[in-house]
This record gives sequence, C-alpha cells and structure tokens, in this order.
Amino acid sequence: MDLTIFDPIELASLAAATLQLALVIGVILRVMLTRHPPGSSFAWILITVLVPYIGFVLYLLLGEKTLGRWHSRNIRREMRRRRQQFRHIPLGDNFAPSQHRGICRLASRLGKYPLTQDSSLHLMTDPSEIMTRIIADIDAAKELILMEFYIWDLGGRADEVSTALIRAAERGVQCYVLVDDIGSAQFLKSEWSTRFKDAGIILQCALEVSFFSALFARADIRLHRKIIVIDHEIGYSGSMNVADPLFFKRDENIGQWVDAMVRAKGDIVKSLHHLFTFDWNVNNDQNPIPAYKFTKPPFDSADRANVMLVPSGPGTSIDANMRIMLEAIYQAKKSIHIVTPYFVPSEALVLALQNAAVRGVDVQLIIPEKSDSKLVTYASHRYFDDLLQAGVRIFFFQNGVLHTKSLLVDQEVSLFGTVNMDMRSMHINYELMLLILDESFCSKIDQMHEQYRQQSRPISLTLWYHRPLLERMKEGASYLLSPLL
Repeated sequence: MDLTIFDPIELASLAAATLQLALVIGVILRVMLTRHPPGSSFAWILITVLVPYIGFVLYLLLGEKTLGRWHSRNIRREMRRRRQQFRHIPLGDNFAPSQHRGICRLASRLGKYPLTQDSSLHLMTDPSEIMTRIIADIDAAKELILMEFYIWDLGGRADEVSTALIRAAERGVQCYVLVDDIGSAQFLKSEWSTRFKDAGIILQCALEVSFFSALFARADIRLHRKIIVIDHEIGYSGSMNVADPLFFKRDENIGQWVDAMVRAKGDIVKSLHHLFTFDWNVNNDQNPIPAYKFTKPPFDSADRANVMLVPSGPGTSIDANMRIMLEAIYQAKKSIHIVTPYFVPSEALVLALQNAAVRGVDVQLIIPEKSDSKLVTYASHRYFDDLLQAGVRIFFFQNGVLHTKSLLVDQEVSLFGTVNMDMRSMHINYELMLLILDESFCSKIDQMHEQYRQQSRPISLTLWYHRPLLERMKEGASYLLSPLL
C-alpha cells in the first residue's frame, strides 16, 4: 500500500492559512455583533487581512472599549453617586435663553451636570499668563488643591508648577494629583514623583497600563481631561497640560504649542470638584477627596456666565460631546467657527458642517498646518475637498501647533475644553467640555479665534485641487485608517 508523505512545510503553510482565515472570520463576526461604525468595521477587517495575526492581536487590544471588570465596576458605582448627588438640582434650562434650552436640556441629560448661573469665567490665551496665574493660586492656597491632567511634563515652567505644589503641601495644604499613566509616563518615572510623595502630595496615575492589564482592558483609552480646583472656590480647565510650550516636544521641529484655559469661580467649581472626585474614585479606592464645602461659592460678577460641564467617556455617557457638537451645528443660523488641533471627524459631523455651509452659515475651520502626528494630518486633509466645495472656509495656523479646542456658534454658544474633533476624543477618551451660553464670553472666544486667523493662511479650493498626486495618495491611505485614529 502506497503511503502519501506530506511535506511538513506544506502542512505548516496550510495550518497557518487556515488559522488566519479563522481569525479574519472571527473579527468579521465580532464587529458585526458589536455594532462598530461601518468605517471602523471595514478598517479593522482590512488590518486583520493585510497584517496576519498581528492585526488580530491589535483588534483584541484596541478594537473595543473594554475597560476591565474593576474599572467598570467603579464607574457604575460613581455614576450612581453622581445621579444621587444631582437629582434634586434643577437642570437650569429655565434661565437659559429660550433658543438654547434644547441644547441645554440635552447636555444636562447626557453629562448629568446642571447649567450654572452664578459662575464666572476668565479666558486666558497666553501660556505665560496661564502658568503664572496657576502658580500664584497654588501659592495662595490654604486648604485643598486638586489637579488632573493628561500630560505633566518635565522642564521649564512645568517644574515651577511642581515646585509650587510641593511648597503648598509642606505648609499643610492637602494636595491630590491625578495624571494619565501614558501621557505622564515620563513624569511618573522621574524624581518628581518621589519628591511629591515625600512632601505629602497624594499622586495617583489613571488607567494604569501593564502587560497584564492590556489583556483585559483597552490600553489606549486615556484620561484626557484638564482640571484644577483650589480651596473649593477656584477652578481651571481648557486645553493646556502642565507643560511649558518652550520645552514640550521641542525636538520635533513643529513649533511652539498654543493653548487656552479658563479660570473659573462660582457654582461651576462645584461641578469641576465633583468630576475630579469621580475620576479619582474610579482610579483609586483609597484616599477620599474632601467634600465640597460651599453652598454659594463666590464668583466675579464682571465675568459672570451661564456654563455647564459636559464630560464624556466610556461607561459614563454615550458620545456626549459629539452629540452636543452636532446639536450646536444643527442650530446654527449665522456662523460656526471651529478651532481644533486634530480634525478626523465622523461622517455625521462632516455632513452637518457641509449642510450648514450650503444653507448660508459662515463655517470656518482653523487647524495647525503642522502637528505632532503626520498620519492625523494627512487623514484630516482627505475631508477638505468636500468641505471647501460646500463653502467651508479652512485656515492653516502658521505659528506653531494650535492646540486649543473651541467651537463657537452664532457668537452665542461656545464649547471649550479638551475635546478634539476626532474619533479618539469623541468615542474613546475621557474628555471634558464647557458649554457656555453667554454673549460676553463668546465675544472673547471670537476675539481669540480672530487672533488665530490673523496667524493663519486660507486654503484656496483651486490650489487645493492641484496639490501633488503623492500627497493625495498619502491622504487616501491615512483616511482608510481614520476610524482608528
């Protein structure tokens, strides 16, 4: 009897091909069951096919909003506490302008925070002024300092902030610092971490990443919020990390980072205090944050504004900031001005901007010409053809990396904070925006936008159509990955 002898190499090749086919089918079935957006589903299937085995591993690590059992349990517990704490507080839409009560009600129900009337906001656009003011407030603190940032950098004035915080702790101020484990990895490994702990500062990293945790929780879900609360009465938020623009990523030859922050007082500080406490408790089962102490916190009447906190993130609210942005764009009658460092939006946002421009709304988009991510830059360019054709005006900021995140509608509604107009901010990261219904503050935002426009060059539709073929190919390739950026 003849025996057929199989070549071991052929058998191994057949087994490898069969396994790869099984992995591709598994990813296809999974993305169908988990209701990914069509573009994201296609991108993951394409990666799994083109990058055998590795694509499947990447999907396991990054394909779904997996938080891990411990983290998910803590979020559910804190969400119950948030609803309990704010359930007897009116939404505040009764004192909102009538034409904006709808977006106010939507934001309250999505973010679970009320619109505050007795609040004040002071806009700051100069990085040196921002750092100086933060350090001065830290030096004047008497009881409590809460600081939460995605990036706490080393060098320059960032070290001055760290030194001021140590001085505060040494004179008896309770100091709590929450930083993202990836964004602030360099700081957490530096001597500053030890100096903080030696001074009595309670330092906690958020969303800790390790080889073990990556098996159970998605590693690229990050805490992107920026919050400071001092003595229960002063708050900060905006786009700026604890990073000196003169030092931060200066070796990348992309220019100085440009940011903006608000210094807040009044009722909105209670919301900031609560959100910090929420994030702290989700990431730390110990060291409870002192309760907010004011019934009616003081505010500056000259900077009074109606403002609401709109947080978003996995397990907390369903794409709250994207929904609020869409609602604001839909309601626009005169103008929509957007400043964002990263522009890789959903198709819903692109279509909403096109429709607004077609119906006669002045739609302007200001983005940096250079950023720290070439892939994101090329992907964003892929959207320009349709936007320019619809009448959207696009400006390339020339003087560095414009990192401010701001949306202004009809000079009456402003969204300001940490949210980039990309998939990561809208669907993955923990973010924070301030919804502001105040013409005086919106006027200041408009002046800030005008300053950015003066440092920008407009994009011509005709010249844009004639850009090199190689650039178009880079944009097309990056666009295929845009649902994953």
